[in-house]
Amino acid sequence: MTGMGAIFWREVRLAWAGGGGPAGPAAFFLAAITLAPLAIGPDPDLLAAAGPGLMAFAALLSVLQSAERLYGEDFADGTLDLYALLPLGLPLLSLAKTLGQGVATLWPLPFIALLGGLMYGVPPLPSLMLAAAMAAAIPALVLLAGFAGALAAGVRRGGLLIALIATPMMVPVLIFAAGAGRAGFEGDERALANLGLTAAVSLGTIALAPFGIAAAIRSRLG
Repeated sequence: MTGMGAIFWREVRLAWAGGGGPAGPAAFFLAAITLAPLAIGPDPDLLAAAGPGLMAFAALLSVLQSAERLYGEDFADGTLDLYALLPLGLPLLSLAKTLGQGVATLWPLPFIALLGGLMYGVPPLPSLMLAAAMAAAIPALVLLAGFAGALAAGVRRGGLLIALIATPMMVPVLIFAAGAGRAGFEGDERALANLGLTAAVSLGTIALAPFGIAAAIRSRLG
């Protein structure tokens, strides 16, 4: 197994063994989309129109829910110091580590978004478009959360700092993801364009974010 593969599967195993796997983010996502109608009312048209945006906001909360643990625990127990000595290089290591955590914890989100869209009265095809957009947005969301988590590693109450750093960077990809579902609901041909933009942002984040995470790790290790 390659070094990247070993790191990736280590993160998957740790997420399931010590962090409950996808249970925490999925529960957070479900709670957010279930409680939101209490605030906006029972009007079916309003719920269907607001559904994609609410799903995007719920996804943001779900990603941030586990971001502090991603690099904070490895910083505390010295694992990051050992990682820095590996010949693999910190950018590739951080990419494998962050995506491993994301795959292990966030894979239910597109399926819950599909069910949530149907629950909000969004027709099946636009709900599928929304679910696809959520799946396309996950790599960008988890890598941006990983960057913020690396910057906040070892900081007391780092969760608030992570939210302040990561949330503004996540807004563009969430706008595109919600726009794909909203345009699909309205029958607008821009739905596929928004889905493509969501995927493009994720690909760009995959290419660039590991270098930022690596720099943040080096700064924390001093």
